[in-house]
Amino acid sequence: MLLFDFFFVTLHPFYIQKVTLKRFTYLLIALINACSVSYAQLMDNSHKVETLSLKERISVHTSLTDWVLLTPNIGIEYDLTNKNWNRYTALVNFRFRPKSSDTFVQPMVFDIFEATLEGRVYWRERQAQSSGYLKRHRSWWDKLWSCRVKAPSHPKWIFYRGIYLTYSDYNIYFDGINGRDGQAIMFGGTWGFIKPFLAFKNGNSIDMDFGLSVGICYQKFRSYTHYKKTNTYRNVSQVSWRLERYPMPRDIHIGVVYRFGNYPIQKKYRWRYDVDMAYRAKIDSIYEHRLAGKEQQFIRDSLYKVVSNDFRQLYDSCVQARKDEAQKAIDARAPKRIETEAATNPKKEKKEKKKDKK
Repeated sequence: MLLFDFFFVTLHPFYIQKVTLKRFTYLLIALINACSVSYAQLMDNSHKVETLSLKERISVHTSLTDWVLLTPNIGIEYDLTNKNWNRYTALVNFRFRPKSSDTFVQPMVFDIFEATLEGRVYWRERQAQSSGYLKRHRSWWDKLWSCRVKAPSHPKWIFYRGIYLTYSDYNIYFDGINGRDGQAIMFGGTWGFIKPFLAFKNGNSIDMDFGLSVGICYQKFRSYTHYKKTNTYRNVSQVSWRLERYPMPRDIHIGVVYRFGNYPIQKKYRWRYDVDMAYRAKIDSIYEHRLAGKEQQFIRDSLYKVVSNDFRQLYDSCVQARKDEAQKAIDARAPKRIETEAATNPKKEKKEKKKDKK
């Protein structure tokens, strides 16, 4: 329900000022300086298949935008296979801001519980040629989703896309705007990229996650307002479960990802074609076989066209010659046919002569 988060930030900046951002910044700098860290490594381009341990397949996510809104959150991501060419993951994320225990009626309410199940597929930009196995896509639809580019513009970024399913239980009210207390189920797509940030000497690493999630929303809620004279909440309307007409943003986040083990993201989520040489040889053999088949089919089609054109020309010339011979034979027999008819029908010939005289 990030849409309400935007109103929260826009309409009530004084509330965010309660967060001691300076202290948080100082603490973060102190932690970074206290730890022995090194800059993130360069992207790994080695050609070998490696097996990941259990902890190397697990990473912890948290959203900084939710923390700015004083909403604790945490996510666990797990790689679906244990190979370094695996690009599919499952992510479970929770964020929870409990209800206030105050006895008085608050002029502002922001309570939320949200659970999200997300599936991601990671990919990197690949340099592709105008021909060959890794040739660039040409249609606009393929270019929209393609990772094949003429020259990678962000070689250190790892992109991702996927789908998500979210359940939310929220209660949000701001002064001057009707509040909403209800539940929502959202389903949609997510897109973003991850950039390496820090790598520790013990092998663990920190990455930055920038993403966007948009989907359809199915929700129910009651709308209420704060009546200041009596300092009470009054219901305005009640809406049963309904599907919202337009897609809604669920999350626009800047997050932090902490990875365990001596296997940072620079080594993960690679194309199997670039890592597994046996797989690469198999794919190349299949591609060469298909290419040879296409060439043979092209040759057969070309020969067929040549033979077909020659046959049609020869056939047409033979047919035309037969027609000419038949016409000559008919023209040669025409005088004899006239004489024969005149000899067999003299009366008819006289009548024709009279008609000619008249």
